[in-house]
Amino acid sequence: MQIVICIKSKQVYRKEKVDIMCMSFEVISGKKSSGDKGLLKGITKMYTDAGCKVCIINVPVELLEIDTSYQTDVRTERDLQYLTDNWDENKLLPLVGIPHWEEGKVYLVDGYGRWIASQLIDKEKYKELQVMIILTAPQDKEKRLEFEAEMYAFQNAQVAKMTPLQKHGAMLILHDKATETLENLKHEYGFEYRATKGNRDASILGSYASTLKLCKVDDGKCAHYVFDICQKAGFDRQANGYATYIMKGLADIYKLYSKNRRATKKLLSEELRGITPAILRSRAVTKYPMVDFRSALSLYIEDMVVEELGLEQSRGVVGNKVMPIKNAV
Repeated sequence: MQIVICIKSKQVYRKEKVDIMCMSFEVISGKKSSGDKGLLKGITKMYTDAGCKVCIINVPVELLEIDTSYQTDVRTERDLQYLTDNWDENKLLPLVGIPHWEEGKVYLVDGYGRWIASQLIDKEKYKELQVMIILTAPQDKEKRLEFEAEMYAFQNAQVAKMTPLQKHGAMLILHDKATETLENLKHEYGFEYRATKGNRDASILGSYASTLKLCKVDDGKCAHYVFDICQKAGFDRQANGYATYIMKGLADIYKLYSKNRRATKKLLSEELRGITPAILRSRAVTKYPMVDFRSALSLYIEDMVVEELGLEQSRGVVGNKVMPIKNAV
């Protein structure tokens, strides 16, 4: 059984540029997300009585909630601007939620951005939103949490692409190995994540996504190698010390000189101490102006280990490309 709600209006709503960086539902709407066990049971009763697995119904916005253990309760200006600029009732899909009967709330696993965007557009009009409620979700709290996290992490979002950082909490609940490795490294080395782009203060990762990929290399051993060098060299206490180009350059040495990892780690930990990431990048670009700065830094670090440890050069530059040494002229 299902209910079909026809939307007659063809108006496409537009909103002036959002000027608040991060906003939650309560800040935007002025309403408090509060549960109502009787109301939730009432609006779903005909479907639970009929044994339906799912239902699509209008739910008061105050009954909606999210679990911040696997998703963030704020949206950036960019996200909200995209949602409000592209708001079209004719294409608006139902939100997806899991009922928490004991609280009288519906926890969203897809559509939180649309929930708060609706309040930006017209909070008087959107007192209710269409939600697809999964009535067969587990009742056990732990199993329900895993069920929600999995649905959230692997949703087919139509309106805003989900980033790896947004999935972090969900992937931890699902025991993703690379995510667990990254979380363990965070506790061991004391760094933090940021969703925004640009220069980084001390102890802030340059890229969550790139670091997560690094954690998949050699069961996390490559990431440990990189963070060990950064910490011993003091880069963890410097601006852009965990920049993507720094991490990539060190990871390249881990991969290229697999038989000499202990020696290269010791050398780089000592050689990089006393200089800044900015100076290292400047020297690399000066020596290799014909390639992009990321490749230049990687080549420059390789030169350091080759010259100091007497290792065989693995790569060279042909024109403006980095090539294996056997192809270098």
